[in-house]
Amino acid sequence: MKYVLTILSVICLLACSSEETTRTAETTSQLRPIAFGDAYTVKPTRSSTTFTADKGIPLGQSIGIYAYLHDVDENFTAKIPNFMFNQQATSRDDADYFSYSPLKYWPNDENSKVSFIAYFPYSNGADNDGTLFDQESTGLVPTLVNSNPGLPTFNFTVKNAVADQVDFLVSDVIANMPKSRDSEVNPGLPFNDLSIKDRVTFLFKHMTAKVEFRIVADAAIHKDIVSFSLSELSVSNLRYSGTLIPAYDPEEGETSFSWATNAVTHNYDFKTYEPQLLLPQELGDNVKMNVSYSITFKSDGTTYHYVNGEPVAQQEYTYTKSDVVQLNTMKRTGTDDALTKWEPNHHYIYTIRLRANRIEFTGQVVDWGDTHDIEGIEIKDE
Repeated sequence: MKYVLTILSVICLLACSSEETTRTAETTSQLRPIAFGDAYTVKPTRSSTTFTADKGIPLGQSIGIYAYLHDVDENFTAKIPNFMFNQQATSRDDADYFSYSPLKYWPNDENSKVSFIAYFPYSNGADNDGTLFDQESTGLVPTLVNSNPGLPTFNFTVKNAVADQVDFLVSDVIANMPKSRDSEVNPGLPFNDLSIKDRVTFLFKHMTAKVEFRIVADAAIHKDIVSFSLSELSVSNLRYSGTLIPAYDPEEGETSFSWATNAVTHNYDFKTYEPQLLLPQELGDNVKMNVSYSITFKSDGTTYHYVNGEPVAQQEYTYTKSDVVQLNTMKRTGTDDALTKWEPNHHYIYTIRLRANRIEFTGQVVDWGDTHDIEGIEIKDE
């Protein structure tokens, strides 16, 4: 699922700092403050009569922003983020925008540009000497200090409990803003006139993988299942901490992300239909799914049920089993391809499928936010 944060341009008559006055020859009334607008969980779409978008960043919560003031042809990723350094911007609970202080202004020199990258949730980050603040609440710490150049990197640790896990988001880089407006289509417009239709937007992406387990039964046997009980569902030896490293390619205008994971591992307990936000990683041979379950079937006296290929004619029959499955051997649904790694911004759905004469384990992967249907009838564990 993608997140969009809109940077609106507003014209405010506010006194600027002496530093800003020195940097620009324009009067205060000609300055355009950088304002941060509402956030959405999907990119806003507009028809001729309607505007649709789901809210993204929760009200009252904050993002962190890094901004680089640089010359138009300068490689800003080699610069210190001198314009905004881990600037906290908070979603207002009384208006559709983000507030921050001190206010910053768009440059009035066409050769001066500002480039941005943002993340959520906001963290205090690293002190100037590189000492990391304790971030027990989120497990997230941006590690760039304000004397070092480059894009920020982030230390991140996944929490053990589902309720404590954080949807860690980072935006694509927005480079070389504002764009020139003086063109054949719009002749004579100031280069930094952001009041026209197109606006600067942060496109957020999930830096974790969403992992979920489901249990479904074929329709042919669903009516004969009396009860289903799941006593264990866990995944062992998962890496849970590491460093996220963003990179920007100015030639392609694309942002990429890579994870450097630590070797320490943890075992995570799951409930069916309850996704967890876990660290993207290669799934080694030691990553195992451990499952123990029991199913009680009934018979109407005219049909047989098959367990491990053998017919069972009792009026009711309880089948109990434990399995340990090497996770990187589970096939994508309908293919012979195994899921051997988790990538950010993807949703991984592992299915335990109950059939008349066997139990199957398969996996499915979709972009985070896409809809997906699984053939079969959902079974909720007791």
